[in-house]
Amino acid sequence: MQIRFWGTRGSIAAPGPNTARYGGNTSCVELRAPDGTLIVLDCGTGARELGLHLTRMANGPVRLYLFIGHTHWDHIQGFPFFVPAFLPSAELNIYAPLGFQRGLEEAMAGQMEYSYFPVKLRELRSRIHFTELDEGFFRVGDVLVETQYLNHTAPTIAYRMSCGGATIAYVTDHEPFWSAPGRPSQHPGDERHIEFLKGANLVIHDAQYTEEEYRSKIGWGHSSIDYAVDVAAAAGVERLVLFHHDPTHDDVAMDRIQEAARARARGGLDVLAAMEGVELAVRGTGGAPAVGEATALQHRPIAGGRVLVVSANETEVTAIEEVLAEDGLALLRLADMRAALTRGAELMPDLAIVDRELLDGDGGSALEAFRAALGRRNFPVVVLADTSVPADVVARGAASSTDYLPKPFSPPMLRARVRAWLARTLMAFDTRATELAGTVASRDDGQPTPVPPDARGRYVALLAQVPLFRSLSPEHRELLIAQASDQVFPAGHVIIRQGEPPNRLFVILGGRVRVLESAADSPAELLLGELGEGEILGELGVLRNQMRSATVVAVERTHCLVLHHGDFLRALQTSTDLAVSLLRMLAGRLYEADRRLSRYAPDPVTGLPSRRAFYDQYRRLAAVARRRKNGVLLLVFDVRELKAINDRYGYAVGDDVLRTVADALIEATRTTDLVARHGGDEFAVFLPDVGPSDVDGVLARARECVADLSAKRGLPLVPECDVGVASSLSAPETADDLLREADQDMNRRKAGG
Repeated sequence: MQIRFWGTRGSIAAPGPNTARYGGNTSCVELRAPDGTLIVLDCGTGARELGLHLTRMANGPVRLYLFIGHTHWDHIQGFPFFVPAFLPSAELNIYAPLGFQRGLEEAMAGQMEYSYFPVKLRELRSRIHFTELDEGFFRVGDVLVETQYLNHTAPTIAYRMSCGGATIAYVTDHEPFWSAPGRPSQHPGDERHIEFLKGANLVIHDAQYTEEEYRSKIGWGHSSIDYAVDVAAAAGVERLVLFHHDPTHDDVAMDRIQEAARARARGGLDVLAAMEGVELAVRGTGGAPAVGEATALQHRPIAGGRVLVVSANETEVTAIEEVLAEDGLALLRLADMRAALTRGAELMPDLAIVDRELLDGDGGSALEAFRAALGRRNFPVVVLADTSVPADVVARGAASSTDYLPKPFSPPMLRARVRAWLARTLMAFDTRATELAGTVASRDDGQPTPVPPDARGRYVALLAQVPLFRSLSPEHRELLIAQASDQVFPAGHVIIRQGEPPNRLFVILGGRVRVLESAADSPAELLLGELGEGEILGELGVLRNQMRSATVVAVERTHCLVLHHGDFLRALQTSTDLAVSLLRMLAGRLYEADRRLSRYAPDPVTGLPSRRAFYDQYRRLAAVARRRKNGVLLLVFDVRELKAINDRYGYAVGDDVLRTVADALIEATRTTDLVARHGGDEFAVFLPDVGPSDVDGVLARARECVADLSAKRGLPLVPECDVGVASSLSAPETADDLLREADQDMNRRKAGG
């Protein structure tokens, strides 16, 4: 992989003769993978020169992936001056973590309001796609991208990118989790940070301050040079690039910093300070990296999360409450650890914040007992502590989900830390799903375990909130929960797997699931539908006494009450109310399935969206085009002489002709365009962000693709189509006006020969 630095400075640009060698622009790094994938890391003021360079060197349309560590101004302030964003032929895929209170697109647009800039984001001509990230992995081209939250005053993500055996980590902005002399890490968070960097060929790391400067800037969210060197050495990194230079560090100061860092480095670590214009080739000999278990592309909302605060300090609790309220989190309050041990489980928290003064000794045994009481071995706890955190807390193997935040805490730092932990919690740390899913709890003798007495009342109350069971008598509700349990499944967890025995059914108390069916002759899965709060799943397998016919996956964090199939059947056999309610529910699902099938079923011959689906999808695409104030194009294709083809060659050939035209139109257009079969011999193609000048190019590609596919498939003729064109600077609310204009244009073309 090839790296080039376009901006190396942090906080604010500092151009001038004293920073000419190391550079004065804020963060921007270009990365090119062997397969040609173009990646831009951050979009500070250095992005202006990069954008000009890309437009000069481009031989065709520009497609790039822009990864932003966070949306603080010095990391996005170059975007309004990034030339590719203004080009209709460019495609920008922008990735970043969700910021405080604002979505990614909103944050990027904020600096481009007319009060600050003459062009608004929605007026840019390029095709821009925004994706908010959490921790996990995904791929762009041949590059594996892994993400991990950093310790900063806003939600900030580090990127680890691997391709062809080489690995690069981009880590800015970041502050040590715990600052103490001696080893580089005395905190589980720092250990996790080192693990993320481990074995990288090149690490670009925040190193804004000298050690002396850092002491007066703790809580500002940046690293010292010493820390950057120490963690890179501990991770076995080959080369460290010091980055995010402080605006007060001129070239002379940077020379001293680079020499001091090299003197501190050990274990063969190569260190250099980033310079604008410097290019580095990164080669590696490692094999394919292990892929994580969670996708980073699925954003996991935290609003509504439950945070238990264990503290007797009223001032501290009030400050925490203000922090949590800004993200829509619910605060639960207990005064001491004894109350947490006895009442914590009934509050069902997602995370706890504990004052260390309430923990005995080093606190490890108390937190272990607390997690045991919750039944969650990896339950995340943020401990508010003074400087007396045990020096060997990591060496003793303290739980990786125990975090320490020094007092007095920085409110934005606490907020960012809580959000990071909740994102992980809602994804991976809720072990009840993984430990309990797949089996019904049982005693050593193999018999089902009865529900503990303290849970019975809660389960009965939960059932009473569900419409299906609301009319049941107390006796029938007691029967249903005889062997019940409640489980929380993180997003992406498989709740029911196709082919499993039907020994349980699930009542959704909160969250959402997706029902998928896989065919024996295809690796693809068919989406059957989604279910949400108040609905049940798995009942058909129980009623039919057959193996599961579909797979059910949690779309978001989903809380279920799990009922034993035998208890459900006994209640159904003895309760008319339950039987009637179940019939009504199943009839409603059947009606909805028929409605969806008639509305959204693809065309059976070509597999394209049908006429009705075209109208639905058009409305969504047109709304986006209107918001961006971009023009649109609609093309209508009529296959010539389809009836004559059917009469001469048979309907099988006629269907092949339709499939060939459909596939050619897909190949000739972009993935963001809409191609549909609008009638028997008619296709409609809707192209947002395209104008009349692009018509000839689209038609030429379509003709070429039709000819190529016809030859490959051995058709006895090359299909020809009559074409109608309609365009608009502002997409109409419905497609009818454009379709009418395209039909009129087609008739004019026919009349003109």
